Amino acid sequence: MSASVSDWGGLEALRVSILAGSLPIVIFRLWRAIRYPTSVPVLVVTALGTFAWIWILVFASWVWAALPPLVRAVSMGGWPAISVAACLQVFVVGIRNDASPSRVRRSIQVTSMVAILALVVNTVLASRSPVLMSGGDVYALIEDLYAGSDTAAVAASVVSSVYVIFVIIQLAWFGSRHADRTPIGVGLGLMAAASICQFIASFYGGIWRPLTRGGGVLGVTHDLWVQTVAGCLAVVLMFMGFVWPPMTLYMQARRDLRRLWPLHNSLGNVFPGLFPPQHPQIRLSDLVFESTTHIQDGLTLLAQTRGLPLSTGAEIPSDKAERADSVTDWLIGQEVPGFSAEWLHAPVGMDDETWVLAIADAYRERQDGLEAPASLSGMPSTLRK
Repeated sequence: MSASVSDWGGLEALRVSILAGSLPIVIFRLWRAIRYPTSVPVLVVTALGTFAWIWILVFASWVWAALPPLVRAVSMGGWPAISVAACLQVFVVGIRNDASPSRVRRSIQVTSMVAILALVVNTVLASRSPVLMSGGDVYALIEDLYAGSDTAAVAASVVSSVYVIFVIIQLAWFGSRHADRTPIGVGLGLMAAASICQFIASFYGGIWRPLTRGGGVLGVTHDLWVQTVAGCLAVVLMFMGFVWPPMTLYMQARRDLRRLWPLHNSLGNVFPGLFPPQHPQIRLSDLVFESTTHIQDGLTLLAQTRGLPLSTGAEIPSDKAERADSVTDWLIGQEVPGFSAEWLHAPVGMDDETWVLAIADAYRERQDGLEAPASLSGMPSTLRK
């Protein structure tokens, strides 16, 4: 057993590296959450990361030795698992689009009450545990907990693990129902997979091993590997589930902005006062929306400036790419028979943002085919390569 305890010490360097590397991110997210209004899911993710960082710090040997006995007892008894699981449950509640604000508030209140009750029960059990209150080394306490000789410590572990399992079952169900190919759907699918792995780790390490006094199905070494691998997979998949949607949406927003800028800048040159100054803290996704709106306003003003008729009765091309090319021809001053303001509206079955992006793509491709940038002044361009 002593060899196993000594093996745990190899995690200390990894713990310090994680603490140092993640501290700037935690500080930045806290600053953003305090300074700017944000949604419930984003607040929950910030709280989740903060709690995780604090608990990693608590279990560092140089911090652990300075903590009061009761704090060490509840830390070993399950407070970290309960607090993190409570954040996940609030996340599930806050991300639901089909719930009204009042229902979300009630659900958060119920979730908070259940989490507080679990923390109180866990505290009472941990305070009655001679093993957890002994204040020994954290790795030795883990071995003593798995020995199963302390009933109160085992009960505290079971209570926290049952609460975690209760939460991750909800997350697995919600994630599997809403998993799809969208960035958020992929993230929820990863969270559902993480929940399955965490179910194995929590049941095996928090319920089965303490109740069986460290026993298992495959032997002590293999059982520890099952618990460790499942827990690590859960952490990695959960991290990817939280990071994937914002990272993917950020990259998509950057691509969309590159597509919009040529047309956006050309309209800005024609109408210098059309676009208001950008807010320095605006998100890229919001900037895409604003740029799309600016282009729509610019197209409307350009149509008014050129005296474009509202309707000519001419047949509008049904092919969306052909229609976008016709709009581009009109933009650079080429004659388009029967062209009217109706051609500028989004085709049936296409939203405004997608339509503006299609026009911007056609305009950018047309600009790439010219020796000099075409003007929106209304003069036809003949500068083709």
